[in-house]
Amino acid sequence: MNLLQWLGDHVLIVGGALAALIVLFLLIKVLSKKKSFLGGKAAIGLDIGSSHVKAVQIRRLGKAGFELERFGIAEIYPDGDRSAVTMSESEAKVDAIRRALAQGKITAKQSISSVCGESIIVRYIQLPNMPEEEIRNALRWEAEEYIPFSIEDVNLDSVVLGKSEDGEKVDVLLVAAKKDQVNAHLELIRSAGLTPLYVDVDSFAFLNCYEINYNPSVTETLAAVNIGAEITSINIYTGGVSRFSRDIPIAGNTITRNIQQKLTQAKMAADWATAERLKIQEGAPDVASLESIGTGGEDMSLLETIRGTVERITGEDLGENAPEVVAGRVIRSTLGNLVGEIRRSIQYFENQPNGRAVQKVVIGGGTAQMKNLDKFLAHELNLPVETIDPLRRIMVKSRELNSALLESSKLMLGVGVGLALRKVVE
Repeated sequence: MNLLQWLGDHVLIVGGALAALIVLFLLIKVLSKKKSFLGGKAAIGLDIGSSHVKAVQIRRLGKAGFELERFGIAEIYPDGDRSAVTMSESEAKVDAIRRALAQGKITAKQSISSVCGESIIVRYIQLPNMPEEEIRNALRWEAEEYIPFSIEDVNLDSVVLGKSEDGEKVDVLLVAAKKDQVNAHLELIRSAGLTPLYVDVDSFAFLNCYEINYNPSVTETLAAVNIGAEITSINIYTGGVSRFSRDIPIAGNTITRNIQQKLTQAKMAADWATAERLKIQEGAPDVASLESIGTGGEDMSLLETIRGTVERITGEDLGENAPEVVAGRVIRSTLGNLVGEIRRSIQYFENQPNGRAVQKVVIGGGTAQMKNLDKFLAHELNLPVETIDPLRRIMVKSRELNSALLESSKLMLGVGVGLALRKVVE
């Protein structure tokens, strides 16, 4: 069994976004053994999210770096509302893939995609130091201890991260993906007329985007947090490799859904579009309002701050159950839950034998566009928070690109860019 295992018809699941050199070594190793694997044809990074499909095509400019050739984006459900479509989820996603490709005028047929969620298990384990072939043979048996599914029901992939300080053990990254999820994912891609090349994991693709755009040093320890519609992925990077990865089921749609439920309970207009609009309008609590909390009770202080701000803007008196006030209260509560999960993840990592203090947090994903979110997270986590620019080192020259759309959706492209870079980084 090779280090990178075949999935289906020549499809790989890569435990990638490690140190750049390790990623390159793995890809070159695959290419050298399977010369027809990627070939010279163009490939797209295809991020099939919960609310949008993002398609990204990048080309290498030699020593000059990279260029964004094409990109397309399409909503899976109109305004994010699942009830607005009659087709099945898989049909809606296939349709969105086709629309994203058409919008971006993308004709490439090979795709590099990724998966996430509770059916993807990532574990960091230690094994006795032994030859690589013995490690591969041992992993299938060791995996049963760490994977909460039958080994027969998952695809396994692994990579050795390095040796322990005493040289007695090796650190191994183990990734397991349920076969039924992978097969369903591949069926979506094939139904859209594309040929899947390999399958990555969202959090690793996002970290790959950050690595190549920012070139972090091996002394840096950071948490890369991709906040999407249904899932928030966190990946902690230190010493040049990934050392912790987790998917959290709290994200942008959680906020919208909670606002809608609270408005419904208060017998107010509560369709999805209204809740989404309120989420965007209110944003995360600003730091000034957070720092003012404490003298009159947390909920009341925040409520008064939100009400006062809206009243000054609109010139209207707002009651305690005004939609804006309800939304603000829900946003803070839901974001508080998300912060709690991110904080616990960081603390868990830091308390491991090889853990280090996390120095900063890097955020991306569609929900990262939320007003005040970076400042709110920095305040709550007591860490510097930086919003990723997925195109920081990638040139945008083509006149065919929709510059307005690119600017408005750039934060959603982190995973897609990370996937597309898998093809061109050599």
